[in-house]
Amino acid sequence: MQFITTKAPTTLTALTQQVFDTHGLKPADAEQAQAALRAANPHWGDQAELPAGTFVIVPKVPGIQAAASQPAEAVSAAVVGQLKQVLVAAQAVLELSIASEKREIETSLSLAKSRDLVGLAIETPELRDLLAQVNEQAKLQLEQIAANQAESLQGLAQLEKELGSLNP
Repeated sequence: MQFITTKAPTTLTALTQQVFDTHGLKPADAEQAQAALRAANPHWGDQAELPAGTFVIVPKVPGIQAAASQPAEAVSAAVVGQLKQVLVAAQAVLELSIASEKREIETSLSLAKSRDLVGLAIETPELRDLLAQVNEQAKLQLEQIAANQAESLQGLAQLEKELGSLNP
């Protein structure tokens, strides 16, 4: 993954051609590179033209080579500082979101184990099967949340490390 800032106003199509070696690519591959660039930079919103000085995260796209990279000095110390603050905020939001998701699932699990519901399940085989499915699904969701959390935190740590290498 590389980081650059635009030197002049540009469009997503022009930027894609600038940061990826699009010469000889099939149109579908060029569209894939453009989509990856857009996905890696949600902070752009729906702008038709990106202004000069726009921070760009250049993702790795399988099968598509990055163009010759700009030197790391192209990203100012102020931008690096701002990005570090954004990473701290992103980690905090991620942790809050994960905690909220876990609480919701744990609440569902506790409700599924309530005396009243268990009592009804004894009398209603369909409900018993449904409760078993709910419990199993909730456990799988908790496992997936843990895996996603580890992956997200690893990605944030990698971004922080790469930002650290950009500091003068």
